[in-house]
Amino acid sequence: MKKELNCDSCLMPIKQRDELRTVWAFFKLRPYHRSCYENSLRGAGLVGTQPINGFSGNFTALVAFILAWLPLFTNISPVLTIVGTLIVLLRLYSFIRFEKRLPH
Repeated sequence: MKKELNCDSCLMPIKQRDELRTVWAFFKLRPYHRSCYENSLRGAGLVGTQPINGFSGNFTALVAFILAWLPLFTNISPVLTIVGTLIVLLRLYSFIRFEKRLPH
């Protein structure tokens, strides 16, 4: 039996993937209900309160993946590769840790 995934704000179980918002906050990846995220975290002024999953997170990971390859073909700093790879790995970790075990 799978362990329940609970919201970090209200501590209630998250049952559907559509309800889930994962946020990188305070150096930890945290799961929230969509409503809890919208009510308490959005616009809180905290660094990194953008959701990692969803359209914006997927778009950011795609752009980071493309930008991570640029230093291999141009004279741009290789730091871009490191940052891009970390963003892609964070998105992948979010999927494996939280989203994979929830039904659509």
